Amino acid sequence: MNFENLKKDVPLQYINTNFNLHLSQTHLSTMKKSVFLFLLLALSSVLTFAQEYTYNYGKVTDNELSMKVYKPDSTTSAVTIYKNVIAKYSYKRERFIIEYNYETKIKVLKPGGVKYADIKIPVYDKGKSDIFKESVSKIEAYAYNLENGKVNKTKMDKSYIFEERVTPYYKQIKFSIPAVKEGTVIEYKYLLTSEFPHQIEECVFQQDIPVIYSNYDVTIPQYFDFNVGLKGKEKINVSESVVEQSANGEDEYHQTYSVRFNSRRIFLNVINLPAIKDEPNIWCPDDFRTKVTFELKGTRFPGSDYKPYTSTWEDIDELLKKDEDFGAILNMSNPFKEEMRTANILSMPNKRDKIRAIFQLLKSKISWDGTYRFYGSNVKKALKSGTGSNADINFILMSMLKDAGIESFPVMMSKRDLGRLPNLFPSINKLNTFIVAINDDENSTVYLDGSVTNGDINILPPVLMVEKARIFDQNGKGSWVDLTNIGKNSVTALTSGTITPEGIVNGEQKVSYTGEQAYKFRKLFNEAKDSTSFIEKKELEYGISIKKSSFSEVNSFTSNVKEQFSFTKELSHNDDHIYINPLIFPHLTENQFTKEERKLPVEFDYPYTFKQITTLNIPEGYQVEEIPKPVMIHLDNDGCICTYNVQVLGNTIQVGYTFSLNRIFYNNDEYPALRQLWGTVVNKNTELLVLRKATSQPTKTEEKQTSQL
Repeated sequence: MNFENLKKDVPLQYINTNFNLHLSQTHLSTMKKSVFLFLLLALSSVLTFAQEYTYNYGKVTDNELSMKVYKPDSTTSAVTIYKNVIAKYSYKRERFIIEYNYETKIKVLKPGGVKYADIKIPVYDKGKSDIFKESVSKIEAYAYNLENGKVNKTKMDKSYIFEERVTPYYKQIKFSIPAVKEGTVIEYKYLLTSEFPHQIEECVFQQDIPVIYSNYDVTIPQYFDFNVGLKGKEKINVSESVVEQSANGEDEYHQTYSVRFNSRRIFLNVINLPAIKDEPNIWCPDDFRTKVTFELKGTRFPGSDYKPYTSTWEDIDELLKKDEDFGAILNMSNPFKEEMRTANILSMPNKRDKIRAIFQLLKSKISWDGTYRFYGSNVKKALKSGTGSNADINFILMSMLKDAGIESFPVMMSKRDLGRLPNLFPSINKLNTFIVAINDDENSTVYLDGSVTNGDINILPPVLMVEKARIFDQNGKGSWVDLTNIGKNSVTALTSGTITPEGIVNGEQKVSYTGEQAYKFRKLFNEAKDSTSFIEKKELEYGISIKKSSFSEVNSFTSNVKEQFSFTKELSHNDDHIYINPLIFPHLTENQFTKEERKLPVEFDYPYTFKQITTLNIPEGYQVEEIPKPVMIHLDNDGCICTYNVQVLGNTIQVGYTFSLNRIFYNNDEYPALRQLWGTVVNKNTELLVLRKATSQPTKTEEKQTSQL
């Protein structure tokens, strides 16, 4: 759970949860359905594995205690045996609340699985002033260990339970179950009470560890109309029925009453669910977990017409306009008005230069504290301390741009690592940060963010380069933008060298980095202890010795960085042969896609082009014996393309290599082709060219040519 920017999402037409059900005291007609199938499904699911596992709280089987490995996934450090959630509405103090009963049992299989005994429960709570909140109670936990043939049951003491304030809006309840080690079965339960009847907690079935059995049992009064959304690729069993419930209340005359009404009961369960693992090149595994979501479509209370509540992004825009920590801050005055005047920024003729100057002035006053936020409740604190979140810096940036007559807008988003914004169910809770869109001289839009320290206009940290972000316009003209390809990203390398008879290359390389590749270079350069450490790392990576080097624009606020150095490299050789990778500086040397199958899609950071031209002089008395074959391979016309060609022209070896990643998202059914392409590219990046002394034995090709003569 990301607490940093979270506020409880309340529908715009604020729900009046205080109402008297006695307005409709007539017995409601019951649309009776048989719940036989519903109960049969639940019972059959439980009995399927009854001999091995039990899904009743407080009971542990011999198999669970003695299990040392989970056969369907022998690598997992733990497995969830069962998770049971029952969500029911209750009518208290003349309003509905939701009570969630959670029960979980986990088997720890390896030392790494001990962490699953540390539980954190996020709850919404603004403090005593807020009448709507969430609370956790009835926490209970046990650890079961098999010791000397006997079951040792350890109960968690209340002293292991802690409460921690995380944000002004959220706190979390934490507890750690004692006596947990490899082989332990842990079990815990608690009651979560929510005073937000318009929000039903989503159920995330798929976890980082396998799940043997899990269910979610939700009963919703007929007064609340919800959409239910199933997500993910794994199967979810669904059963629905109508049940009759009752509620007791007290009217304005303090007379008690009882009302019966129909409720929609939804039972969802999964069996033998595999873990979802954080594979390479995936932005956020949570985007693809198997889960169930609920969205309130509307309400129909006694004596009232149907009232729709489905929010749109336009509704959220309107809500944010009135928010004291967002819309109100967009009207703040420029705190650096005098500094801008002194620096003559306002008189700059070129708007893009003016934007750069404003941003650099701001970053000289306030540094980024490493956090991404959405709301600006700490802007004043950031101005005072000289450090703040990206949101704090962005709000101030927009005030400075406005003072310079430059139009700008917040671009609201969910960071890549926190999941995509929903298409169907808009939610303010999903917004966790924003960047700044700026109208420039060229009648186009450029982008900046307060977290940028190694870049330029249109160069963002990859975590912010989302495919779907919303431009917030106070005039109600919000629109969507794709930030995955807002600038040119490339590496162009020119390498030249001479191979000596002793098997040494003496050469020089000139490299130009553009866009995100310049950002990446600057980040690595600035993370090194000093330039010497940076050079030493490059020497180790490529097996070279650098004689002298120079860098330009490393600390400049531009889209380019240039690097130049001279080097020597020792090659593998013997008396007759010299073996050399003609690229000298290979682009890709390891295939990150080694698994034969993949369930998740592949997501790269950004599109880019890597181009390298290498020219090598062959030593006198040597000739080429083996040369890598040329290749041109591509994945679709617009996906990924690689060309590789080695030529021998007289006494010179010339290599041309280009790799273009034009598309950054690939579905899992494209994975086999992508894996094959990557393997071919890696092979070409590591393939050797062989030189032979001219006085040694002729090659087989030469022998064949002589015999033909």
